[in-house]
Amino acid sequence: MKSAITQLTRRAFVRMASMSSVGAVLGSACKGPTAAEPTREQGPTATSTSAPTSAPTSTPVQEPTATPIKVAQAERTLSTGSVSIEWLGHGSFKFNSPEGKVVLLDPWLETNPTCPPQYRTMEGFSQVDLVLFTHGHVDHFMLPDVKAIIEQFNPKIIAPWELEFFLKAEVPLADTLTFSLANKGATSWIDELGITMVGADHSSGAQLNGFEGVNKYVGEPCGYIIEFENGFKVYHSGDTGLTADMELIVGNFYAPDMAILPIGGVFTMGSREAAYACKLIRPKYVIPEHYATFPVLTQTADEFVEWVSQYSPETQVSVIEPGDSVEMPPAAS
Repeated sequence: MKSAITQLTRRAFVRMASMSSVGAVLGSACKGPTAAEPTREQGPTATSTSAPTSAPTSTPVQEPTATPIKVAQAERTLSTGSVSIEWLGHGSFKFNSPEGKVVLLDPWLETNPTCPPQYRTMEGFSQVDLVLFTHGHVDHFMLPDVKAIIEQFNPKIIAPWELEFFLKAEVPLADTLTFSLANKGATSWIDELGITMVGADHSSGAQLNGFEGVNKYVGEPCGYIIEFENGFKVYHSGDTGLTADMELIVGNFYAPDMAILPIGGVFTMGSREAAYACKLIRPKYVIPEHYATFPVLTQTADEFVEWVSQYSPETQVSVIEPGDSVEMPPAAS
């Protein structure tokens, strides 16, 4: 009886194994030499070594010389206006586009000790069209500020996938563009603005009650490439350390005109690392941020300016105070 069961099991195994090319080899080994099928074993070998009877007659398709970003830029008429970039303190920025759109990045307003007083309530804004979030930490994503912005202006919102769903759960009316751009990889054109989410070396968690309470994981952090209607491109790195992507992806592929980089250390790059990042990215302009906010972030930008002069002397440093802004002309053709 035991011998019969063993034989049936063996036969079942052979039948199942013979259903794949690997199984054919195993099956023939189990059956023994008399059950081998030479033509089936030789089939894959003959197929993989056979040469084509004639050379291809079609000419290989040449790859396009322009990158997708350049193609998208070439298909639209560029504005001749300027971009206004205003620092709202810490990691928060307000962009006025050449065509009149207002973009906020990581708006931390009411409890931000360096936010200009006029922006600590919604009365300081005439409009908000688009909000970008790099990650969920409360000094970049303060839920009461987010709720106030949504209630007043109902802007379109871009954030990493998990953070968008966290926001949607807390503020169901939030216009999160989850299926337009929600992760790193490609460029989405939103209201004539090119928005690209790129990598950042940091962490990400969100809290419901400011700096207190449970910290909930809300996906990976990111940075952004923003291309305005005049072709001018800004790279805001978000909170990050040095990464090889700054040269290989941001600098070589997207080639931004301006970089906005943290210099405070402790939570992000320090002055020297941020200056070296300029060497990798090769922007025409750089604005330092994420410093002089907390007692542990008491730096000035002086050291950063000195390091940039050594690592990336062709980059112009724009040191501005919270509430100050710079005007950037159309990108050079």
